[in-house]
Amino acid sequence: MPVSMKMESRPERLQGTDGIRGPVAQACLFPKKHPLAVWIEEEVLTEEFFELYAYSFCRYLLDEGWALTGDCLVLGWDTRDTEGIYNSAAVDGVRKAGLTAVVVGVMPTPAVALYQLSRGAAGALVLTASHNPAEQNGIKIFLGHTGLKLFPEDDRRLTEICFSLDQDTLKKADLKGSKLHEEERALGFFLSLTQDPFNSWLEEGTLAGVTLVVDAANGAFSLFLERLGPELGGARVILCNNKPERGINLDCGVADLEGLGFLDPLMLEEEPFCRAEALQTLLRKGRQQRERLLSGRELVMGLVLDGDGDRCFLLAYDPLADRILVINGDGLAILQAIWLKKKGISQNQPLFVNTVESDLESGRSAAENGYTVNQCAVGDKWILRHAVLSDWEFRTGLFQKHLKSLRFREMLLESRQCIQKMEEESAFSALDISMNLQKLERWFKNKTDTPKIMKSVLSECATSGRSRFVLGNEESGHLLNLTRIPDSEGFMIPAYAGNGLKSGLNTLAALQGLRPTETERFPSWLSKILPSGYSKSLPIYHVDKKLLDPGSGFRSLLQDFILETLAGEKIGMEWIHRSEEPQMLFGTCREKGLPEFSLFIRNSGTEDKLSLYLRGRSEIRDMLERTGSMIYGYLLKNVKDYSKPAAQAERYILTQLNDSSCSWEELHKPEHLQTSNEEIFRLMHARQSLIRLIDTRWELTRWGIICLGDR
Repeated sequence: MPVSMKMESRPERLQGTDGIRGPVAQACLFPKKHPLAVWIEEEVLTEEFFELYAYSFCRYLLDEGWALTGDCLVLGWDTRDTEGIYNSAAVDGVRKAGLTAVVVGVMPTPAVALYQLSRGAAGALVLTASHNPAEQNGIKIFLGHTGLKLFPEDDRRLTEICFSLDQDTLKKADLKGSKLHEEERALGFFLSLTQDPFNSWLEEGTLAGVTLVVDAANGAFSLFLERLGPELGGARVILCNNKPERGINLDCGVADLEGLGFLDPLMLEEEPFCRAEALQTLLRKGRQQRERLLSGRELVMGLVLDGDGDRCFLLAYDPLADRILVINGDGLAILQAIWLKKKGISQNQPLFVNTVESDLESGRSAAENGYTVNQCAVGDKWILRHAVLSDWEFRTGLFQKHLKSLRFREMLLESRQCIQKMEEESAFSALDISMNLQKLERWFKNKTDTPKIMKSVLSECATSGRSRFVLGNEESGHLLNLTRIPDSEGFMIPAYAGNGLKSGLNTLAALQGLRPTETERFPSWLSKILPSGYSKSLPIYHVDKKLLDPGSGFRSLLQDFILETLAGEKIGMEWIHRSEEPQMLFGTCREKGLPEFSLFIRNSGTEDKLSLYLRGRSEIRDMLERTGSMIYGYLLKNVKDYSKPAAQAERYILTQLNDSSCSWEELHKPEHLQTSNEEIFRLMHARQSLIRLIDTRWELTRWGIICLGDR
């Protein structure tokens, strides 16, 4: 039967910012409970959910006419499902829907996304929880033809299909679709793509003199990096955290580096970095080569990926200060943007896109280098939307050169109006966009009556790089720019997908190309060109996300509190509605038409948290620290959801420490805390700073005291 739940408990969307992620457990632990109810009520994903969701996505494509029975859907995954329980369930869901499951196995997310475009598949599923802990899993979705990820309207339609299905019938359904294994073919495709000179800015000797420590996060890039070989552009490569059996993202990966500008040796002696193999290796190699680094002859650098390989941070050992510089997605994007300008950008008004999370100075830097800067909501899917639509405008311009047709211009206008309506109504659908674009291309292909013209247009799009969109990035390390890939017939076509390895290596190539030849030392020069504004993100875990809903009483109270706090600093705030993410509370302050700072609060789409984000000019750092501290304290007192076991466990720890400091052994009593609460403890210390370690004993911080106070 379809899931039996009260209508008020049914979410409009099952998905978050980028698909679905959460803790996993087998369905046998929840007897007679529908997989949707387990996810909504227990916040746990079962193998039955993976099958149901994969089946529902295929039904969505079939019902909308995007796919036909027997069409291919590509499936890949990261390293966390060692027994294949959830992966196999998703494959079964695709086959029960009547599509052909093309399995590529353990593969980085960008490899799966690009392979399905090259193969001409209807779409792709990537089973991953990205940077989340190993005990979690999830599902990312990509559409064929455009490579777009699903937008909120797609999520709503897919959610409706999920709720309409009869679970008992699905369990008994036959595997109507076939199954193809294409692991080696997909791996070879991605290797070739990575080494294509158009996609890689590395040339022979580009990284000569560089010792490069690569952190694979024990994830999907582990096998691929071993296949790639011991040298990249002449660098001496040291591969770390490439043993999936140790646990994906465990003591590695980008997550714990978020919000940090540097790591000093003392930080590497403490949690959460004392067991971080890549960081320890980079510091050791830097110290060993310190004299040669001081002379400017060599560099010790690092690339840090996440579990599924679509994000990257860059590390650099600073021999002057004996510390590690951490360069996030904003820094990577600016280095690439400056390098591209130096090489000569052919586009008119080249487009640079980042999200509201980015450092304001990164946008200013891009503007100073001749780029038109656009901001979008959080999530690389929104950057991808800019890339695809920009490429489409360039492509249709070429179509019109080859085909003078009034009907084509009418169809083009209709498509533009459809896309504009999505913006006006906050009803974004990736499938509707993709179907519009495909319809135009098919019409053009049929009317020109020669595939060669179509192929020449796509080839020009793939190789000229003259689409207005040049570069897009998230602070978290997602970067997007043009990639060329072969289609099923071997013709080169344009594509976009976040690729952590490509982002990192191309940034290193840009950095080498930009390094001054004079005597100015490397770290000093680098700090001058990287974004230097104020940027802070303050997360709060185990929260009631409904509090940020438009129209909620708390949202109104929060806005009043923020305005009162800023009034004390004699500053006004302009609230801005973001059509892509209406739930986000976003405000900005402008001076002479330019943004001085922005402040926003949003729910995470992938974790049980909301965060306060502060971005501004470095000149107003003190004011942002003061106001941010007050607002964060207000949130800590008001947004925790103490009906959740995790929040209760957190509060228990705070209560214990409120009486006196405790050692870990004293806190970790089996009758009070289960093993799973170690993750809660880590979030309290490493992410929320509610507690701190003094010698061997834990005690409350001021944030912990505020959090424990009366609500």
